[in-house]
Amino acid sequence: MTSEITLALPPDDAARLRKEFDQFIGVSTGLDREFLPPEFNDFLRARLLQHDGPLTERAVNRLLSGGEYGWARRVFDKQLPNALAALMRDAQRFGFGLAVQPDWTAAQRLAHAREWAAKVLTECGADDGFTEALATQVAASAEDVRALEARMRTPAWRLAESLRQRAYDLMYALQTEDNEATGRARVGELRGMLGLALEYGSVQPEEAARVLEQVERSRPALFRDAPDDVFARLAAWLRRMFGG
Repeated sequence: MTSEITLALPPDDAARLRKEFDQFIGVSTGLDREFLPPEFNDFLRARLLQHDGPLTERAVNRLLSGGEYGWARRVFDKQLPNALAALMRDAQRFGFGLAVQPDWTAAQRLAHAREWAAKVLTECGADDGFTEALATQVAASAEDVRALEARMRTPAWRLAESLRQRAYDLMYALQTEDNEATGRARVGELRGMLGLALEYGSVQPEEAARVLEQVERSRPALFRDAPDDVFARLAAWLRRMFGG
């Protein structure tokens, strides 16, 4: 049951209320051209009861769900994941890269990308329904850090590559080395260089084994234990002197 109350207000008070109502409408429609303003009676009732919460909440909800702001928000929700995906996809073309740990499996890479994508979308206030699409793009765009270093020719990659090149230089030198003592020393150097190259990832174990096997096939004497007694060393010297 409702009751009717008739108010008699001085002209100044009535004009002030009307001005406040017009300002409220002006601000609301300025933010959102599709804003549906309340009736002046609703506005007046809210002021009379000193209860403008519901009126303000309806205005804010209308503003957020429709009109220009609502359209912008929907575009943001949709375009933010697309923009991030494009950023990841095109990074390499402009000299940037996204590195991933080399020991992660494909499933681990996707799982971590999913966690990252969910965090980004949550902090940006975007729709978390785009998490999977963004995570898939991140996982696909990420490179093994070693491949990224090779592409960007980082100092670490240049060092690793120099170790590999030095190992091959030693391999070629050993195949033509005439001095057995120098050759044995270089075999030790070659082994040490291959060990460093393995540590830096510039050669694989199979490749290192092939290098050593190739040197051993061409110079097997360098891989036998060196004679320790004086008579054996003297015999080796005499063989070299007389061509024995």
